[in-house]
Amino acid sequence: MLSIKYEDFSNNYDLFVKLCEITSEPVKLVKEGRPDLIVMNAEAFGRRKKALDLREKLLRQSGDEPIDSKVISLEKLGKCIDDIETCDGEDKK
Repeated sequence: MLSIKYEDFSNNYDLFVKLCEITSEPVKLVKEGRPDLIVMNAEAFGRRKKALDLREKLLRQSGDEPIDSKVISLEKLGKCIDDIETCDGEDKK
């Protein structure tokens, strides 16, 4: 993860917005020598959140065991994905 001084980020905001868009990676803002914030593109955040939500749901479905320790049918996986996509649609109201 790239670390940027807060002052550099403030003075070059558009440049760092473009960097986040291109790389889809978060940028760590450092203020007074200490990590302060993590900034990332909203689209990339949405993709990461969906992936984490799916992982969490799959772990719950499999009894909190690691995914590779239990076989999940394609139908069950498809239902999990459909459920997540349905929830995302409701959030956009």
